[in-house]
Amino acid sequence: MPRRFTTFVTLAYILFVNPSILKDAGMPIEATFAATCVSSAFATLIMGLYANYPIAVAPGMGLNAFFTYAVVIE
Repeated sequence: MPRRFTTFVTLAYILFVNPSILKDAGMPIEATFAATCVSSAFATLIMGLYANYPIAVAPGMGLNAFFTYAVVIE
């Protein structure tokens, strides 16, 4: 049970932080929120159903922060 809670909190956290980071790059927050939800759900389903590996997958904030602050805002 503790691992499921930790996974849920981590994924819930990135659902709100990722759009906030990408908002600084000029992207609409609603679209980035939806894209984060869809990509996380799709990747997690692929890991569970195809790879048969019980792990949740979500976009990494490091790459999004690099894109926003080094590529777009520089």
